[in-house]
Amino acid sequence: MKLFEDEWGVDESPIEDVEITTTMLYFSKSELKEFKALCKKGIMIEFQEDYQQKGNLSDLLLKVLKQRYENR
Repeated sequence: MKLFEDEWGVDESPIEDVEITTTMLYFSKSELKEFKALCKKGIMIEFQEDYQQKGNLSDLLLKVLKQRYENR
């Protein structure tokens, strides 16, 4: 084995049928700092012990928006 070559094996996990898209958000520098801090807190609270594996910004925003506005 050469330096920086890793043998990861064969990935047997199911293929996800996901189409990745992007959305741009615009913030001032101070707003971005506040946004990131609040998102970090929100991810930790909403996803609890699984926040490192399951929590990301997209999932947090969608979860909070659904909870708040889906049935209004």
